[in-house]
Amino acid sequence: MAPTMVEHVVADAAAFLKKAPLQDIGRNIYTLREVVNEIRDKTTRRSLAFLPYQLHFKEPHPEHIRHGNTNRP
Repeated sequence: MAPTMVEHVVADAAAFLKKAPLQDIGRNIYTLREVVNEIRDKTTRRSLAFLPYQLHFKEPHPEHIRHGNTNRP
């Protein structure tokens, strides 16, 4: 049985550094420009230019961002 793909995947820097097969996980891949900008090594930056999927850049609405201590409600 083929694995079910999700509709949306949000990727952080670790996903790109580990070369995660995001195209096998979801149909739409999202990240922040800041995530891509924090990747410094040449190999990973070069691989970002040749991704086998389109990368969508989104900025979350401020009310959807939680900072700091995740133990607080």
